[in-house]
Amino acid sequence: MNEIVKYKNDFNNQELRKFTAEELNLLMTILHKVRDNGTKILNFSFNELKKLIRLEKNMTIKEFSKTIMNVNKKLLALNYTFQSEELIIQFALFQEFVINTKTQNLTIAVSERFKFLLNEFEPGNWTRFELEEFVRLKSSYTKEFYRRMKQFRSTGFWSVNLDEFKRLMDIPVNYRMCDIDVKVLKPIQKELKEKYGLKIQKTYNTKGRGRPAVSGFIFTFLKEEPQSREIKEEKKEIKTPADFFIHRKVRMMDGVTGMFNTLTIKSINEQKNGMVVVKIQNVDDFYEQEFAFNSMEHFENWFRKYVI
Repeated sequence: MNEIVKYKNDFNNQELRKFTAEELNLLMTILHKVRDNGTKILNFSFNELKKLIRLEKNMTIKEFSKTIMNVNKKLLALNYTFQSEELIIQFALFQEFVINTKTQNLTIAVSERFKFLLNEFEPGNWTRFELEEFVRLKSSYTKEFYRRMKQFRSTGFWSVNLDEFKRLMDIPVNYRMCDIDVKVLKPIQKELKEKYGLKIQKTYNTKGRGRPAVSGFIFTFLKEEPQSREIKEEKKEIKTPADFFIHRKVRMMDGVTGMFNTLTIKSINEQKNGMVVVKIQNVDDFYEQEFAFNSMEHFENWFRKYVI
């Protein structure tokens, strides 16, 4: 059976600064192994981890231990932002991370604060992909793009502004657009175009004088139909009819700017008088607003019209 990596979509908002391709492979392998285990203490052998990341280098125990250590070290160097609580804290994903070079084992436990990323998935609010396919990708930029692409696998569409793309991909600040074309976009397209039909469209800021500057990208790729296993998982996670819509995304045009906004459904409140109040959040600036509908049927018709 294929090894599957699965985590909350929130993790895709976290840039992974300075991770090498090898370290990304190891991190995703660890996420796969600890998923749905809460905060249990788990043990993995070096050989097991090496096999899953398809390690081809002839690393010494010391060298491999250092690679494992770098994964946690680089995570700890990051700050994780909790949007709902307006908190920015050190990204201590693991409460226990012990490398035993004598027994060649890694002992690990997810922290209580961050266990939500890898447990109790809400419908539609998770990213899922095959570990083996991720590991086979060569470029770290491709790996980072790939997991965001997989978040939107059901729509085959990802729109992102330039600044956010540079942040998520951890692109050096001194990279010009020509550098991004050659060093970031070209490797991504080379590895993913054939299988996923990846197309990259640039968007431009036409305001002001002079030559329009690139303002973002629209990525389109093959849609993926949910597998039977995914459908079963979704059904288990749905507790009320409204749960089906939570964390789903819709795309609507802004009447002022003429631009399309991607909006996430955050909550649905069915009132006693039959009215339905839906809270939505813009994925770009996290601005929240409420939409009121006359009935659940009215809301569902709206949802079908704008869902992506």
